[in-house]
Amino acid sequence: MIKSFSFRRALIAGFLGTVAMTILMYAWPLIGLPRMDIMAALGGVFPFDISPYVLGLLIHLGIGTSMGLIYALFFDSRLPGPGWLRGALFSFLPWIFAITLLGPGLQVASEFLKGKEAIAANPCSLSQPCQVRPANPCALNQPQSNPCAVKGGNPCGVSVNPCAVANPCAAGTAPSGTPSPQVMSLIVHLLFGGVLGAAYRPQVT
Repeated sequence: MIKSFSFRRALIAGFLGTVAMTILMYAWPLIGLPRMDIMAALGGVFPFDISPYVLGLLIHLGIGTSMGLIYALFFDSRLPGPGWLRGALFSFLPWIFAITLLGPGLQVASEFLKGKEAIAANPCSLSQPCQVRPANPCALNQPQSNPCAVKGGNPCGVSVNPCAVANPCAAGTAPSGTPSPQVMSLIVHLLFGGVLGAAYRPQVT
C-alpha cells in the first residue's frame, strides 16, 4: 500500500481548515473576547475602491488552501500521530509567521501600495491599526481627546474600534483576565491544523 499526494484533497482540507478558524475568529465576541478581523487586515492594505472584506476573504482563503498544499506535500507523511495531531503540529508554522511577520509585512505592503503619506494620515489603518503614530487619536497618551473613547453612539466604540487593546494586529497585551492576542491566534491556528490534518487523506494505491 503506497500513499501519494492528492492535490484535490489537499485543497479541500485547507479550505475546510480555513473556514473553521475563520468562524472561530469572528465568534470570539460570543464569549466576551474581541474578534480577530483578519479579512479587514488583509484586504485593507490595497487601495481599491471595494470593501476590504472581499479582497481579505479571497486572500485569507488563498493562504489557507496554500497551507493545505504545503502540509500535504511536505509534512503529512513526516509528522507523528493521527491526522488531526499532525495537522495541529504543522499549524505552529503558520502561527509563528502570523505573530512575528504578518503585521510588519502588511504595514510594508500598505505603505508600498497606498504611499507613506496616506498611511501616516490614517491613524486606524487596517494594516496596522494599533501602531502608535504622531497625532494618533487612539494613542493611550491622549485620553482627553481620544475619539475612540467608549461613549454612546460612538462609531469607534470598543466593539468595532480598530485600536482596541486586544486587537490581533497589536503586539501589546490584552485586558486583564482575557487571553493575549498571541494565545488567541494560537488557538485558531491549532483549530485550523486539526481540521486540516483530519480532513486530508492521501491517495492510496
